[in-house]
Amino acid sequence: MVQPSNLLFRAYLRTIHSLAFYPTLIALGFLLLCLLNIAIEYQPWLLAVKARLDIGLVKNADNARLILGTLVAGIMSLMVFSFSMVMVVLNNAAAALSPRLLPGLISSKGHQKTLGFYLGTILYALLLITTIEQQGDERVPSLGVLVTLGLGIACLGLFVHFIRSISQSIQVEHILNSLYIGTLDKLSDCEHKLLDCTQAPSWPVDEGWVQVEAQRSGYFKELNVSTLCALLEEHDLRMAVLVHRGFFVMSGHPLFKLDRQVDEDLSQQLLDCFDFFVEQYVSSHYLFGCKHMSEIAVKALSPGINDPGTAITAIDMLSVLFSKRMTLPDLDVVPLPDQPPRLFFFELPLDQLLQLIFGPLRSYGREDPHVLIGLLQAYKNLLYQRPRAHHKADLIRHAQSVLETADRHIANRRDREDLNAMVERFNQAARTTPPALNPLRVEAS
Repeated sequence: MVQPSNLLFRAYLRTIHSLAFYPTLIALGFLLLCLLNIAIEYQPWLLAVKARLDIGLVKNADNARLILGTLVAGIMSLMVFSFSMVMVVLNNAAAALSPRLLPGLISSKGHQKTLGFYLGTILYALLLITTIEQQGDERVPSLGVLVTLGLGIACLGLFVHFIRSISQSIQVEHILNSLYIGTLDKLSDCEHKLLDCTQAPSWPVDEGWVQVEAQRSGYFKELNVSTLCALLEEHDLRMAVLVHRGFFVMSGHPLFKLDRQVDEDLSQQLLDCFDFFVEQYVSSHYLFGCKHMSEIAVKALSPGINDPGTAITAIDMLSVLFSKRMTLPDLDVVPLPDQPPRLFFFELPLDQLLQLIFGPLRSYGREDPHVLIGLLQAYKNLLYQRPRAHHKADLIRHAQSVLETADRHIANRRDREDLNAMVERFNQAARTTPPALNPLRVEAS
């Protein structure tokens, strides 16, 4: 059974990430403003005001048409050029960075608002042109022409801002920083949700719980939390989601567990709250931001790009994000006022997260000693964050994997000495006896 709230939820998600969302809203706002302008243009009180303050007011119909027509043609040219620049940025991002960045770049609110302002100004001017009468000058929308001139000047300022913004959008440092800030915000949201709980949440004892299987295939990305929590509270249920965000679910795969058996109708209502789509938005979950940064770093290590500096920058930023992730448990909850949580989410443990994000970097950067040293540096810095015992063991195990990769692929004596120097600093941070890592064997000169 498809619930209207879930249909609205899916439509809302698709709409806010659409390139046409803000342009359509802004254009409609300008259209309403123009209709208001036309409605009051020839009111007696406004005609009296215009008779006293006529500076900048156009009173000739031909001049008004010329001004409005020129503004429409000029702003339309700006809009076409702006759309072309957006397409160039998307093409470069897909070729040089990662195709999975495109949904986030397309939904950039700044670019959408600029394009919406252009469209709104064009609609404003076109609608005003239709109100200019052919005979006489007494029916010229002089106030509307003045407002349109102001909007045209604002469009020029927005165009300069747009050029500056678009030039930043193609810089990998800017994209990495945007991903870093967005991912850090999502991690902070997870931390705040845990603080809202009356007690530290833990995964429920779900041995006797009823398992419900997925009936659709796709990438699990979102959940209509408000509707789902209302259903759980109404029927006094608890739910544990068994897959993490971004997991590809096949029909028949275990999707969630309930603490008791429910009828088929309620089960269908709960299943309908899950949303599956392909795009990966940083605003959905911190995992997608980490994956995007990892993919940019891997693409930078490809022979066609050959930019290990970008990869090392991404490793440094990811290490900060992982330090934040280590403070969180391996689950997420939805806190409820005055009662324990009813909805539990499975989150990737730190060990699997490191393998998913840093594993490809270790593989593709296996012949670059600077990348391998950067990975060891990241693990060393994470050890200084006072991780829990099992997290510390995970970090040491992944650092050992980096060292094994270096032993197989790095043959230069000088590079191995640099790696051994980092191994020594890593062991100092690990503070284990015997040392956590053994240095690489260096041939005597």
